[in-house]
Amino acid sequence: MWLDFLFKKKIYKRTASLSTVRNIEKDWANINILLSQKGPSQLRQALISADKSLDNALRDVVSGETMGDRLKEGKDLFDKDLLNKIWEAHKLRNNLVHESGFEPPHFVVTEAIQNLRNALYVLGVKV
Repeated sequence: MWLDFLFKKKIYKRTASLSTVRNIEKDWANINILLSQKGPSQLRQALISADKSLDNALRDVVSGETMGDRLKEGKDLFDKDLLNKIWEAHKLRNNLVHESGFEPPHFVVTEAIQNLRNALYVLGVKV
């Protein structure tokens, strides 16, 4: 399942490890349940879990101490539009976690979750 490629003089492992993929698939089974419930707290938890699952995949592919560091290191893995959407989803997750009373609209959260799912797809994780 490992495919190495050369891109802009950096070598990346294109996909996450098999064990990481299995864990992400389990996480997304729970995320899908949360999404089906459509409550604000379930959507918040789904976004937090989706962000974490992408971070876990990135750990197998690039280096970095934080998800932000890993996104910077792996910026060439994603097209510019998707990378911007990933950053926006991650910032939304951070606002949910760190700002009390922050309540984004339902469609903003669900779009962010979809963008994180798309990022995983680019990394070879089908959820």
